Amino acid sequence: MLEEDYEVFVAQNVERLPTKELLDVFPKIREKAITVQVVHEGFPPKDPLFYKFNWDAIVCFDQRYRDFLVRFFPKEIIHIIPYPCHPLKPGDKKEARRKLGLPLDDKIVFSFGFSTDIMPVLPTLEDVDKKYNLRYLIIVNPGGKVDALHEVEQRYNFVDLKIKAVSINELYTYLHASDVLLIHKESPRYKAVISSTVCQTLGSGCPILFHDSNYVELHGNEIVKYRDIDDMKLKLADLFDGKFDVEKTKSYLRENNASRVADRFIQLFEKVREERRSGSKRIW
Repeated sequence: MLEEDYEVFVAQNVERLPTKELLDVFPKIREKAITVQVVHEGFPPKDPLFYKFNWDAIVCFDQRYRDFLVRFFPKEIIHIIPYPCHPLKPGDKKEARRKLGLPLDDKIVFSFGFSTDIMPVLPTLEDVDKKYNLRYLIIVNPGGKVDALHEVEQRYNFVDLKIKAVSINELYTYLHASDVLLIHKESPRYKAVISSTVCQTLGSGCPILFHDSNYVELHGNEIVKYRDIDDMKLKLADLFDGKFDVEKTKSYLRENNASRVADRFIQLFEKVREERRSGSKRIW
């Protein structure tokens, strides 16, 4: 970090870094580059060193993050830039199913990356399976907690479990093949939190059905939220019947796609650099 040539130094999840060592070299980093912290933490970290850095700018995703950051940092340096979304990349459902060897006529519900989060929805999906020819496709990363899911696969004949890592292109093929991406996550103990999974997958055009929680409280009609298990059943039926307006998703992505977010970061970098050069930036 001291020897390389760069103009902007960006750090995210500072609390997970060796903060003392970074703080020791931070003045020299500031001599050669403007410094920006992206705060992904949804609550004030306990490490007191987290608050010792003299950042030129701090970026957070929405007002909930800003509300706790202004208690510790000058409000003038805190900027809201939304989490970037994968650009729109729709696909053909039948072609994707043929490529993956999936049945063309099943109703496919898809979840990925989870371990036991999906357990509460299984009895309801069993009821849904009685009306629809359902396949619940679950992909879990190797090394995760998969023993319980192997038991689930044996108990529920509509569950199709795959243990593997997937690239973003392969993930989008699964999304294109699916009727619904189902995400069941309860609200965490802290308020400021987002679903990076939603941002990663919206661009597929596959409807996202998400438990109504802190993760998606700022999302609107670009996704579908369910209050409880009974509501999930009703929303699934609507989605199977094609009652989802993908135009809402397209509109959201026009404002929040990764390229647009990247432009906002570049504008911030340029603004901070000019403040540094003109000496108008207060060092705190």
